[in-house]
Amino acid sequence: MKIAISGSTGFIGKQLSYLLLQSGHEPISISRTDLSAGINHLTKVIKSCDVIINLAGAPVLQRWNEKNKQNILSSRVDTTKKLVEAVRLNLPEHQPIVFISASAISVYKNGSIHDEKSTNLGSDFLAAVCHAWEKETEPLNGLKIRLCTIRIGIVLGRTGGSLKTMLPMFKLGLGGKIGSGKQYFSFIHIEDVCRAIEYLIRNTQCSGIYNLVGPNPVTNELFTKALSEKLHRPAIFAVPGFMLKLIFGKASDLIIEGAAVKPAHLLNDGFRFNYPDIRSALEHI
Repeated sequence: MKIAISGSTGFIGKQLSYLLLQSGHEPISISRTDLSAGINHLTKVIKSCDVIINLAGAPVLQRWNEKNKQNILSSRVDTTKKLVEAVRLNLPEHQPIVFISASAISVYKNGSIHDEKSTNLGSDFLAAVCHAWEKETEPLNGLKIRLCTIRIGIVLGRTGGSLKTMLPMFKLGLGGKIGSGKQYFSFIHIEDVCRAIEYLIRNTQCSGIYNLVGPNPVTNELFTKALSEKLHRPAIFAVPGFMLKLIFGKASDLIIEGAAVKPAHLLNDGFRFNYPDIRSALEHI
């Protein structure tokens, strides 16, 4: 299949492109230049692609101000809007079979347990971003295109994401829980993210919202314990919540709060995780 990917240079995009190439597909990068060159150009880039995967989005873990909050929002909403418009402008015979669009588990209310049927959604800035992000795909519902919205959790891997940032400190024995440590940590191994996306492409019955998280969320405290044990290093230090608030401001909620999110839709559709629990994920990494 010919598969166009926005955000292909990111942590997930790079790994996914490699997996798809190894599986015999033809991944095509939708660059920032393509996205800024106008809709007519973008329609040509994605013309006759079998699949479009929309992963683009600016990093969210930074101290927020009005400028970067707007960038966090627009990098997701505007990109999705342009891709959807480009799809609609192409003739039906040149439109994709599948459109897979990223979102995040930040859409859910912190401190609660959720699957895809949950209506207990968040009301903070990132939840609002996710709502707006997902809303931009609604015009595809009237077309003969299978739409999958993937709400991605905390992705674990050696080459990117939060674990790459944490590993040096833990290897030095300076790791520890964050805040109370009681907050939920809904993770997924990078390999399972890529496998799940390929599964959604291959299986024609798959559509709707999918939580891309492992089936066994843990707390930050249990994650810290598991990581320190795998590295054979102590993890006696703790990062107080107030210190994170001083560094990141309101964005610190990403680290000191969380929701327990379950991948019910994936499991019900028959997907099986290679790394379903934190110990198997960290063992492989």
